[in-house]
Amino acid sequence: MKHFYTIITLIFTTVLSAQSYEFALVQNSDFNFSVVAIPDFDSVGNTDISDIGFALMLPTGNADVSNLTQFNGRNLSSTEVTAAVLTANGLGDGTRDGFLINLPPGQTLLSHTSGQQIIITSFDVTNMPTSGQLEILSNSDPIALGLGGTVDSFYNANIDNTTTQDYFGGIASGQGTFMFSVLHVDDATLFQEDLDLYPNPAKDITTLDTPLEVNEVKVYTINGKLVATFNGIKTLNIGNLDAGVYLLKIKVNNKISIKRLIKR
Repeated sequence: MKHFYTIITLIFTTVLSAQSYEFALVQNSDFNFSVVAIPDFDSVGNTDISDIGFALMLPTGNADVSNLTQFNGRNLSSTEVTAAVLTANGLGDGTRDGFLINLPPGQTLLSHTSGQQIIITSFDVTNMPTSGQLEILSNSDPIALGLGGTVDSFYNANIDNTTTQDYFGGIASGQGTFMFSVLHVDDATLFQEDLDLYPNPAKDITTLDTPLEVNEVKVYTINGKLVATFNGIKTLNIGNLDAGVYLLKIKVNNKISIKRLIKR
């Protein structure tokens, strides 16, 4: 019987430790973004959230992180560490400035469901960079490792009314970066006939307006990952895609058109 209770305790502990929150970037409009926490479990009532932290990286230069919104009435802080400072300390390659974002320790009561996007903060990227990327710094990045964990992402909460623990579960796959070059990609039509895409932005359905036969549509993320393919249709169901910017490679009469789509 003792062994039985030991096994049950181990299973229960494993289930609790599996609970976590992934971080992700969401583009709201051109240069306005949010960092969200995505739980992999349903909370039992309200969870007590203490402090949260992560680092955002931008291409070095004049770009800045500004206008941080509050988290349930609580202010976040932003501390910049320039590429010059990082390289002077033997960190980084001189191409990225860092912005350490912190929600100071306190208390927020919050309930949620699995997969829900909990907005930690929204912010603007100033001076509209045309190249490079916005990214949430990975805890395994050489910069984070070199700083001894002082810029690591974390999500400290007391979700089971026992103790406050770090429930950060990593960066959501394919949702930790945003390429600024996408915002400066003009629609390119490699054939003369008009082709429109509406609605755009779209939430669930977008339609190709062309009198010609559509052979194929491939949908790519801003990082170049193929996420959907449509063959021979003009009405595209995009409801299962995450919010953000996508590039559509449209083949019409064996000629190519590139369109930019914003998914709400």
